[in-house]
Amino acid sequence: MKNLISLDSLTDIVSNSVGILIIFAVINLIHDDSKTYQLEIPLEHDTDLSPVFFISKNDRILALNTDTLFANATLQATSNAAANKRLFSLDYFGLLGKIDDKKGISFFARDTSEWPEFKEIEKRSSTLRDSLDKLDPAKQFAYFFVYDNTEDGSSSGSGFEAFRETREYLKSRFIKSGWQPVNSESPANICSRSISRRCVYQPSYLGGGKSGSNPNNSLNNENKSDNKAQ
Repeated sequence: MKNLISLDSLTDIVSNSVGILIIFAVINLIHDDSKTYQLEIPLEHDTDLSPVFFISKNDRILALNTDTLFANATLQATSNAAANKRLFSLDYFGLLGKIDDKKGISFFARDTSEWPEFKEIEKRSSTLRDSLDKLDPAKQFAYFFVYDNTEDGSSSGSGFEAFRETREYLKSRFIKSGWQPVNSESPANICSRSISRRCVYQPSYLGGGKSGSNPNNSLNNENKSDNKAQ
């Protein structure tokens, strides 16, 4: 019969029908009669908050004290140690630095043995947790330079895993976070927006916690739990 549907046409009809069913299934999962799910899209966005910088490598996280780092870099520059864009020691947890007119100060992380392990977040009194808890969600957000590789000396994960766990802790405290991948060829760098358009640091994840909850209540509940534990 001339009017019979061809096999290719039938296949297209079945494929389209299955695709439509999948779309409806996803919609039903997102918006159910009894539950509403909030989807978070990790897009960078403008903010009036100031970035506080961290480097994540292997299973460790290092908070960057920019005042100390810039002061040390200035000393190196005045002593000609930073001339000709050479690497020089920043006297800061094994970091090496390089000064560039377009990139500001670049940071090369090689030896991470003195850095806090990211699992220290679980401890109430630790260097890393103290650094994170000092962040003011009304004024600051955390920005991470992330090495997504695992080198010798890392016993419990990569730089990305350390960043991911730390970001979740920050979200529980309503602190925003942003990040960018780095490596030995494209190291972390901090510079002014007046130098280059690349010198823009923005959050891409919202500090959220549970919907409808109050960050102050969350902190008060944690303090109450700590007092009970004592």
